[in-house]
Amino acid sequence: MEILIFIIIYAAFFYGIFKLAKSKNREPTGWMLASIIISPIIIIIILAIMQALPGKNKRITKRKKSIKK
Repeated sequence: MEILIFIIIYAAFFYGIFKLAKSKNREPTGWMLASIIISPIIIIIILAIMQALPGKNKRITKRKKSIKK
């Protein structure tokens, strides 16, 4: 039973790291691997302090051309 709780908590940390890295335009898999090696809490703190990278996660919006008669 304790193993199941440990796995659920670790999965929650992974999900948080994934979403935080995505929001900062960072590579989520690299940060998740780093959290295995170091500590998920330390990685979350590091990601929270870092600034977002420009570019990757911007959405492109297309404007509809108005038809003039």
